[in-house]
Amino acid sequence: MAEKKTTLAPDKPQVIAAIDLGSNSFHMVVAQKLNGQLKIIDRLREMVQLSAGLKKSQKLDKEAMARALACLSRFGQRLSDMHADSVRAIGTNALRVAKNPQSFLRQAQAALGHPVEIISGIEEARLVYQGTVYAISRPQEKRIVVDIGGGSTEIIIGKGEKPVHMESLFMGCVSLSEQYFDHEKITDKAFTQAIMAARQQLRPIANKFRRIGWDIEIGTSGTIKSIAEIIEHNNPGANLITLRDLHDVRAQCVAMGDVKSLQFAGIKKERMPVLPGGLAVLIAVFEGLGLEHMNFSDGALREGILFDLLGRLQLDHKDVRVTTVSALESRYAIEQEQASRVEKHARKLFNMVSAEWQLDHPEHENHLRWAARLHEIGLDIAHSSYHRHGAYLMQHMDMPGFAKNEQYTLACLIGCHRRKIRNIFFEGFDEHSVEPVKRLLVLLRLAVLLNRDRSQNDFPIKKITLDKNKLTLNFGKHWLDNSPLTMIDLEQENDYLQVLGFTLCFT
Repeated sequence: MAEKKTTLAPDKPQVIAAIDLGSNSFHMVVAQKLNGQLKIIDRLREMVQLSAGLKKSQKLDKEAMARALACLSRFGQRLSDMHADSVRAIGTNALRVAKNPQSFLRQAQAALGHPVEIISGIEEARLVYQGTVYAISRPQEKRIVVDIGGGSTEIIIGKGEKPVHMESLFMGCVSLSEQYFDHEKITDKAFTQAIMAARQQLRPIANKFRRIGWDIEIGTSGTIKSIAEIIEHNNPGANLITLRDLHDVRAQCVAMGDVKSLQFAGIKKERMPVLPGGLAVLIAVFEGLGLEHMNFSDGALREGILFDLLGRLQLDHKDVRVTTVSALESRYAIEQEQASRVEKHARKLFNMVSAEWQLDHPEHENHLRWAARLHEIGLDIAHSSYHRHGAYLMQHMDMPGFAKNEQYTLACLIGCHRRKIRNIFFEGFDEHSVEPVKRLLVLLRLAVLLNRDRSQNDFPIKKITLDKNKLTLNFGKHWLDNSPLTMIDLEQENDYLQVLGFTLCFT
């Protein structure tokens, strides 16, 4: 699959940034790339406690959104001052479970000046692992990585740069603190209950992790960092976290009696309300997986986002989404020649209309290309309504490198690439993104239509004239006369496109 290169000038410093909208804290890391070297030039962190604003209805309350938007506004100002060239912002568990994320995402983009994507738990795990790859020595050893966030815990085994097995569990420092230490009392009984609840979450996956095995243990992110600092203060010179150390910290918490009385040297006061829950999760991980000790790594989700962004910019690394699409083609036995023909025609159509249709974001062409390559993925399930099977796969499977909104875009394009168009697919887009998706769909449907005979043929369209959403296709002299079946398909396609507000003419 040919890959279009979009490179940044190698001799000019480029400023890129990664933002992690965590359930507990928001983080931003800004880096400068010059002559092949990446240098971190700024880090920002604010305790926003977004998940604390999730009520029983699973909707974000106004106070939590206000805290988040104020933080993102400050991040946006810093990015503007530093003239960041490329920015990627990621939302994690709190936004995954929220039932009203769209309103927040629109306001977040306005405050930050850049869109915010929501990623799956497995994608979060992949990025966490990628963040540790560039932060530790002995890169070829098999390692287990544990990241305890506010609402989820990611556990990954990997070797070198590649994760081998990943899990994302619905437990975190905020969720367990709220559930078992919500009245601020810290008791040994509450700790036991919290640890057992976390062990229950671990139980279905523990045996598989132990069978795979690992050489070194790595912990990352704020919860484990705070615990490691407490242990180091208790035992100066200690460079590993052990289960005995964790139970000593647990005993200290119980002795202090309640959250308001928690006080550990070097640990910020704002961290204290969620420390007991995070400690319970880490003890459960040690006990459930049989860990003896753990190192701490500064590399985490935001560093993973940063290096993933480098891949998308084609600077040093390959865009993992390209690898994912290729793997899906093989896994679902997609006919390569047909996928290539449809992709080729789709790209030619795109180049003919992209300027006038304002399809100017680099991802527009990427999404069209990938949808073209995967449009027949559902055939591996059943021939009948295979486009709907394909849409379901795109929306719900784990796709390394892809955010939730990207998967939904592919689901819409693939689910609507043939026959009648279902408007329900477009209800998931906001008013700013729905029109580009509709235009990409028109191009994909035409590319598929032109390749219904599944044979190698020249691109027949000589010119496309646009009048808003009216397309006039010029096929050249006598081409349509010699292609009566395509003529019938085009007439039918014009009827289908009326649902989207498009009109198709052809000469």
